[in-house]
Amino acid sequence: MGYIVNLTVILDAILRTTASNMTEIDTLKAMDTHVRSGRRNNIHGDIRSFVTETFSIRFAVPQKDLVLEKTIDLIRQYCASFV
Repeated sequence: MGYIVNLTVILDAILRTTASNMTEIDTLKAMDTHVRSGRRNNIHGDIRSFVTETFSIRFAVPQKDLVLEKTIDLIRQYCASFV
């Protein structure tokens, strides 16, 4: 879940800032910026809280896909283009 959200946020940032060719260095800069911004830690903290709150009180996985819904929610929260 964390990898999907982080990758989506990084790709969103890359696609918003460059409309042309993307070099390996540009990609590494985008990833570094994401990590240094603290967003990665915030995303993982949000996921940990979600998992603890959702599955610590339930003994079975609920019928609706709460993990998918939370993944979509986090992508919308951390990607400017999905707002």
